[in-house]
Amino acid sequence: MEQFMSFDGRLPIILHTVGESPHQNAVSRRARIKWNQFIWVKDGSGTFRSGDEEFSLSKGQGIFLRNSVSHGYEGKNLHTGWCTFSCAENLLTYVMGDKKYIIFDVPEFLDGETENLRALAQSGADTLELSAAAYTYVTELFAAITKNSDPIISRTRKFMKENYSKPITLDEIASSVDMDRFALCRYYKKHHKRSVINELKKIRISVAKRLLRYSGESVENISHMCGFENPSYFSLRFREECSCTPLEYRKKYL
Repeated sequence: MEQFMSFDGRLPIILHTVGESPHQNAVSRRARIKWNQFIWVKDGSGTFRSGDEEFSLSKGQGIFLRNSVSHGYEGKNLHTGWCTFSCAENLLTYVMGDKKYIIFDVPEFLDGETENLRALAQSGADTLELSAAAYTYVTELFAAITKNSDPIISRTRKFMKENYSKPITLDEIASSVDMDRFALCRYYKKHHKRSVINELKKIRISVAKRLLRYSGESVENISHMCGFENPSYFSLRFREECSCTPLEYRKKYL
């Protein structure tokens, strides 16, 4: 990983690294770090953590993490793109308020603009030119992310994250955003590239993974806590998502 600029708090932004990892290694950072990070999935899927929260992200999705939050990520056959930078605190406060992270759908221009920024950095551009280019890159990416923020998708995910432990139905999920089930399913698939039921499954599996790693609850109890009908169905869905059983997953972290 190549660092392009040394820290200078007088500049509007400091670009640290930019590039991609075709075979992303597992990363765990529990202490405060110096840089903020965009990281997105170019292929495969993985588990991403921000503080105590955990998410499953797949191709076409990404997360922005501020430097004040511990985080980590891992996945099988995970191919990522990334950009890290420091400074720009006023910009981050303007865009995010007190949020520590943003999950986003990757805009079409991101890979091309990332390669352009990487090429400029490797060309030996002077400090001011590189800082200006990085600032444009970051502001345009934030503009695209916030523009594409969809209130229906956000409200649907919020309802599912608040009620994943219950046997909620598609009708109940749709009612939470004042839509019928058929309209919501079409809308969600079109705009989020994932079905509502698949999203709910991923939320439940994400919580289950955290409980398997950090709690002493039995697999049976975890299946009920995460809203699955029974332990057998939970194990089946877990294997589909993680390519291993819940017990095999837990043993990896003992």
